[in-house]
Amino acid sequence: MKAQVSTAVSISSRTNWIVSGEEQLPSFQFNLKSTNIEEIFEKQVSEACYDLSELSLASYLIGLDRGDQRLTAIPVFLSRSFRHNTLYVRADSPWKHPSELKRLRVGLPEYQMTAAVWIRAYFRHLWDVQTDEIDWVTFRPERIPIDTPATAAKTANIFDALVEGEVDAIMTVRRPPEHYFPLDGEGGKIRRLFPDAWEEEKRYYQETNVFPIMHLVSLKKETVKAYPALPQQLYQRFLTQKNEMMKSTFETISNQSIVPWVWESAERSAALMKNDLWPYGLQKNWPQIAQFIEFLKEDGLISRTFTKEEMFHESVLTT
Repeated sequence: MKAQVSTAVSISSRTNWIVSGEEQLPSFQFNLKSTNIEEIFEKQVSEACYDLSELSLASYLIGLDRGDQRLTAIPVFLSRSFRHNTLYVRADSPWKHPSELKRLRVGLPEYQMTAAVWIRAYFRHLWDVQTDEIDWVTFRPERIPIDTPATAAKTANIFDALVEGEVDAIMTVRRPPEHYFPLDGEGGKIRRLFPDAWEEEKRYYQETNVFPIMHLVSLKKETVKAYPALPQQLYQRFLTQKNEMMKSTFETISNQSIVPWVWESAERSAALMKNDLWPYGLQKNWPQIAQFIEFLKEDGLISRTFTKEEMFHESVLTT
């Protein structure tokens, strides 16, 4: 009889093998409980209620720093994203670079979210704007209760707050609604801060070799204790899925996307990233994770450094 594994992950080409339920590992049955990423994060950090879940990198580390020993992880990174494109201002504003936002009000969905940690690190290390030189405004309660320098917004919606002038700029991982920001990015009440955010992101990668990690895969320690083969088997299956996804992305017989020039983007990305567009494993990713830990310390969100052994299950340390 297969072991039952409660599972919560967002829907993507990286997770469709587990979301569809059509394929299982020989010894494990994955029972999907949620695909709502905000709900997944909130429940996992508060209750550790899933045997397997996608989890914010920042939330995982903040939990560890606070002594939460209920979870371990594998180096499968279900979300990665450059964040230059997530900075927005009003269309009629004069600002076109983050260095111009000193002493202004910048809205964030949540202060401790992984994307916000990356953005504040960019401000400090790339754009010479210290964290205390911006008035941070947040639009929802912190997932893990923690003191931050941010003030709570009066307006519930982050996009309305920008348009109405409560904040001067925002960082949001969700695209603004079309009535504020048309699909072509032109003619709305909101625009991206950078005139060409995509080129900024490519330049950042060329200079740093960092494709920012957002989410990893967490596992309940009590589940892993009962089934010690689970972490390594999961890692290998997610790796197989990633490799299959790479092949299908570049296959030109049928476009799996609705974007006409998806192959051009894929080939240019492969040339820039030396073919491994989405690396899993610790060998390639630990330097970035160690850097992110330092960013969290600079933010005052954690108090110490963590080792690979503290973060990841012993069976995947050599990946």
